[in-house]
Amino acid sequence: MKKLLSLITVLALCMTACVAVAEPAAVTDADLKAARSYLNMMYKNSPETTMTDYTVVSKVVIGDKEFPIEWTVDSETVKIVPGDLTTIDVDEKNPEEVTYTLTATMKNEAGEIVSLSFKHKVPAALILEGLSYEEIVAAAYTLEDGLAMEETQRLYGTVVAIPTVWSEEYQNITVNIQIGDLVDQPIQCYRLSGEGAKDLKVGDKITVEGILKNYKGTIEFDKGCVLVGYGEIVSQQGILDAAYKLEDGVAMTAPTALAGEIVSIDTVYSEEYKNITVTIVCDGKTEQKIQCYRLKGEGAATLAVGDKIGVYGTIKNYKGTIEFDSGCQLIPYDAAAMVRTVLSAYTLEDGLAMNDTATLTGVIHNIPTAYSEEYKNITVDITVAGMADYPIQCYRLSGEGAAELAVGDTITVTGTIKNYKGTIEFDKGCTLDAVVKAE
Repeated sequence: MKKLLSLITVLALCMTACVAVAEPAAVTDADLKAARSYLNMMYKNSPETTMTDYTVVSKVVIGDKEFPIEWTVDSETVKIVPGDLTTIDVDEKNPEEVTYTLTATMKNEAGEIVSLSFKHKVPAALILEGLSYEEIVAAAYTLEDGLAMEETQRLYGTVVAIPTVWSEEYQNITVNIQIGDLVDQPIQCYRLSGEGAKDLKVGDKITVEGILKNYKGTIEFDKGCVLVGYGEIVSQQGILDAAYKLEDGVAMTAPTALAGEIVSIDTVYSEEYKNITVTIVCDGKTEQKIQCYRLKGEGAATLAVGDKIGVYGTIKNYKGTIEFDSGCQLIPYDAAAMVRTVLSAYTLEDGLAMNDTATLTGVIHNIPTAYSEEYKNITVDITVAGMADYPIQCYRLSGEGAAELAVGDTITVTGTIKNYKGTIEFDKGCTLDAVVKAE
C-alpha cells in the first residue's frame, strides 16, 4: 500500500565554526570592534546545515551605540527578510544540496566597516511522497546519528519486542515493530502513547505515527509518537489537504472516501428525503472538518455525535464549507480505505496493475466460473461497501472454503488488482483470507 506523504528534509546537527573575514586595519572604533566580536561569539558555533528558515539579530548594541546589521547572501535560493529579527529564508524543497555564505556588515557614523561571514549549506530535500512503508523505512535507515526527519510519518507493522513495559505513571510503552519482511530493520516506537497502547503485546499488528530519527544507532519513532490503532490505518491527510485547497465552487475531479468521527449533526434526519447532514473530523484533524451534506444510506437515521462512520462521495468547496456533496453515501468506518483502493483500481488503464497487493472485503453477487476440482479455484464477483457500480472480480480465487462459496457470502481477498480488457479484477493467484457465510 502506497502512502501519500509530504516533502521531508533531514535535520542536521553538525556544528562548525564560522569563517570570519579579517577586520580591516583602518577600523579604530573600539565599540564597532566589540560589536563584531559579540556577533562572532553569538554565531560562531551555529549549525552549518540549515534545512529550514531561521532568524538572526538585526542589530548589536554596545553601550549607548546601536549598530544595525546588513545581512547579505551569495545564493539566489536563499532570501533575506528584514524585520525586528532578520529571517534567512532557505528553499526546503531544493532538489540538490546548496552551499552559501551569509555575511553580516556593520558600520559606524564615520564610515568604518566590519564584517563577518558564515558558511552554511541546505541539504537536498528527500522526497518521500508516494513511497511504501518499506521505502520509508529504507530512508530512515540512511539517517546519520542524531538526525531526524522533519515531518510526521505513519508506518504499519507487527510488534516484535517490548523493550519497556507500559508505565502507569507516564502512560506510555516502548515497542519494536517490524515493517513487512524487513526483519533486519526494526523500528522502535519510543514511549508510545495512545488508546490501546497499554494492552500491546508481541504479534499485534499496529499503525504508529511520529517523527523518525536515528538515536545512537537505533532507528526509532521519537518520544511523542502515537498509536493510531490496531491493524493498518492509512493516513487521510493527503485527501484533507487537497480538499482544503479547493477554491469556492470547485469540486474534486473524482469521488473518494473518508473515515471520521461525527462532531455535529447539522440537519437532522429527514424521513421524507431519507438523508441527514453531519460534520466529521478525520484522524483528529479538527482544523480540517468535512461536512457530509444530505448523507444517505443504511443507518443514517440513527447517527449521533461521537459515531465513527465512513463516507463516500465527491468533495467540494461550497461557499467556504468543505463538504461531501449531496448524494454522498454512508459506509462502514473501516471500509473507507478499501473504497479508496477500489476507486484507484478503476483508474487503471487496460493491461495495467496496481503496484502493491491489496486486501478487500466484499459480498459475492455473481459467480462467473464455478469451483474447479481440477484447478482448485473459483471466479467470483464482489461488491465492496455497497458500491454496486464498482464490482471487483476475483479471478481463479483459491484457498480454504473456496469450494463452498455462494452468492451472498462475505469474503476477504488478497492479491494484485489489474485492469484486464476493461474488467477490474484480482489477478490469478489471489487468495481467500476469510469467509462469512450468508444467512
